[in-house]
Amino acid sequence: MKRLIIVFLSIGILSCNGQNNKNKNMLDLEYLKKNATISDISYNGAVSSTDNPNGKNIKHYKLVETKENNKITIEGDSETGYKKTFENNDFIENTEYGSNGNAVRSDKKSIYGFDVTAVDYGKDGKIINEINYDALFKFNNQDVFNYLKRKNFNLDKAYFKTVPNSEIPKPMILRGSANDFKFLLPELSLKNELVWLIVNVEGNVENKKGIYFICLDGVTGKELLIKEYIGKKSGKNGIGTYPNYNIIFPK
Repeated sequence: MKRLIIVFLSIGILSCNGQNNKNKNMLDLEYLKKNATISDISYNGAVSSTDNPNGKNIKHYKLVETKENNKITIEGDSETGYKKTFENNDFIENTEYGSNGNAVRSDKKSIYGFDVTAVDYGKDGKIINEINYDALFKFNNQDVFNYLKRKNFNLDKAYFKTVPNSEIPKPMILRGSANDFKFLLPELSLKNELVWLIVNVEGNVENKKGIYFICLDGVTGKELLIKEYIGKKSGKNGIGTYPNYNIIFPK
């Protein structure tokens, strides 16, 4: 997704693991190496292998911890860098680190799917750019939830975390620039307007239960598009299948 970059003063972001590192934007490699599961691996171009008799293997680390209902997974090595995923019942935060443990970028998403923050770090590990999506959207996430509750939409977090079957697409709530969602909004002539997308969520529209795709204005909350999922359709030349919708609004 293209980023709407807003530069803020450097601030910290949520960091919670077993590390003792004083710099919270730097991965504690000493802690990782001491506590992680270790495997030997080598990289040949884009292919990794645990057995490379003709080359030098490197140590690949993986650590999974659960603390206070927060699941923390850290994985990586000195060749490709490291990634930390912090997950609880409300958010998922991913942070990428260089081979030296300095943070490179991070993003925080709601368990429903929408972006909360996106951060870029400089070579010294300090924050240089940050997008605060809550500050961008005047029609905020609570406004969206209230809108969906009025229409009896399913907001159960377990529902959004469930892997769907092949016939029903995954439910999501997204937000961003309309230009970033062009392939999802072919019916609308939008450019850089901020929008919310309620994608394939069970609910009630015009007293009819179904699975719906809704686009809302990110500033006013105005309904821009409502369509009902009616199954799948074949792709061009019969290749692949894609969600098929019936447009409810505008008519």
